[in-house]
Amino acid sequence: MKQKFRALSGLLILCVICSLLPTAQAAVPGPFSDVPVTAWYCAPVSYVSSFGIAVGSGGQFRPNDPVTRAEFVTMLCRVLLPDGFPEELSETPFTDVPANSYYALPVAWAFANAIVFGTTETTFSPKGHVKRQDAAVMIYCAQQLPALGLMPYTMEEKPFLDDKKISDYARTAVSALQQQELLAGDTRGCVNPKAALTRAEAATILSRIHTYVTGHTHSYQKAEVLPATCTAKGIQYYRCTCGSYYGTKEFAALGHDYKQSDTNTGTWTVTYTCTRCGASYTETMPGDAPKKIYGGDALITYAQALSVVDRLQQIYPDLISSYSGGKSYWGTSIRVVKLGKGSRYIFLNGNLHASETVTMNYLLKVLDEYAYAYATNGKIGGYQIKPLLDTFSLVIIPCCNPDGRARVLAGENVKTNGRGVDLNRNFPTNWKYTSSGLYGAYAGSEPETQTIISVLKKYPFELALDCHTAGNVIYYADSDCSDALQTRSYNIASALQAGSGFGLQTYEASPGMANYARHPYGIPGFTIEMYPYTGGKIDCTKFNAWCWSKLSTMPAIAMSYLK
Repeated sequence: MKQKFRALSGLLILCVICSLLPTAQAAVPGPFSDVPVTAWYCAPVSYVSSFGIAVGSGGQFRPNDPVTRAEFVTMLCRVLLPDGFPEELSETPFTDVPANSYYALPVAWAFANAIVFGTTETTFSPKGHVKRQDAAVMIYCAQQLPALGLMPYTMEEKPFLDDKKISDYARTAVSALQQQELLAGDTRGCVNPKAALTRAEAATILSRIHTYVTGHTHSYQKAEVLPATCTAKGIQYYRCTCGSYYGTKEFAALGHDYKQSDTNTGTWTVTYTCTRCGASYTETMPGDAPKKIYGGDALITYAQALSVVDRLQQIYPDLISSYSGGKSYWGTSIRVVKLGKGSRYIFLNGNLHASETVTMNYLLKVLDEYAYAYATNGKIGGYQIKPLLDTFSLVIIPCCNPDGRARVLAGENVKTNGRGVDLNRNFPTNWKYTSSGLYGAYAGSEPETQTIISVLKKYPFELALDCHTAGNVIYYADSDCSDALQTRSYNIASALQAGSGFGLQTYEASPGMANYARHPYGIPGFTIEMYPYTGGKIDCTKFNAWCWSKLSTMPAIAMSYLK
């Protein structure tokens, strides 16, 4: 029996820890459209659903919604009373628990057995959210019943950082569950006693209690496979006979394999279709006059961005070229584009952080506008572009984190790559190991980082511009810069400031891309925070008004200053 208690304790701790992890956004078949098969809570949700402990509605489980007091009591009773309620139950004093409600019997039984109490002498507040500390009290009280039993204390008490926030009535329960290894704090060591318990967390806790009560031991076997697509990893399912299942992303995304599928001479267009997934795009046939093709005010996929690059190469074959500089963690090719005819080089990098989507828009706009200005002998903000691009070449990576961008477009709010690494903290300069793995397993561990490093080695750059958001500021030097490099960087940054109106700042040395350009290459490296700080998500429909209007001349100013 003691061994069973220990197993349950470890699993319940896992549910608390996992509740702090980000949710994968895999669209897969299942009973609930909002429960991805790779989510940490998929297995427990599918388990409680198969036993009728917790159910959804309208095809959704609403995993992140808070649990009401009525819902939690009902679910707990379904675990403790698999054969139903006793025939006779005494009435409760709660005037807000209708006799015909689905939770009337659970509340009456739990009240009679001292598992729950009212929020006042006459009210239960069934629609109120159950707090973490209240859930702990109910579970602790339930352990006084033969159906569950008192669980052993297996660890010493260690106060939570927010211990003072625990209400007096809940201290014994929270302390007991902690010592029983049923309740753990978050990554900061806080228990968050008055935060609402979510449906996913409740499902996880109750599924572990139910397996203990029934003696069930999961035996997960490999089941069906969801094949990889061009933009998403394939998923291997694992299922148990009890109805619980989960999935892992075990097969790398394939990448589009576009082939010409149709030519329309009436509209003078060519359509290309992917042989794997059927995705297609249409573009104008090559050979037409120079023209602008990219608007900028839209959130587009990486594949759409590459089609813009390919089309610009067709229009300006002597001015624009590109190649695959490497592959991402998921195996997506990272495109490197060269704009210009000069033998002096400036590096521009974008979308290093996945959620900073507007940076790719900016670099595509640079390619489109500067190529057109060159071909038509035009100007951008008073700068004649042709003589500048005859002297310099702009080497551009519009999106160095295609996996992260795909995750963002799928609904995740992340800055990291496909492996969950912050690429702007993975470069060899000043890199430090962190147990979280956020900065990578070692300096330069990520294939995206290695691609950028290879590009920096390939060309004798005189300046590196790394595009980020947000704050409308230019970080131009770090604490390791020599006086000479800091002075030179400041002078160039001041010229860019005059054109954009952005602020200028320095910062502590870091394992970031701009910092790596300075050390060891000794060139000015700038981090351009090109979107105003709004405190929310990036809105690409504001790109031209908020970004391009301020930074259209940035490459021209840089080339003019260096010239």
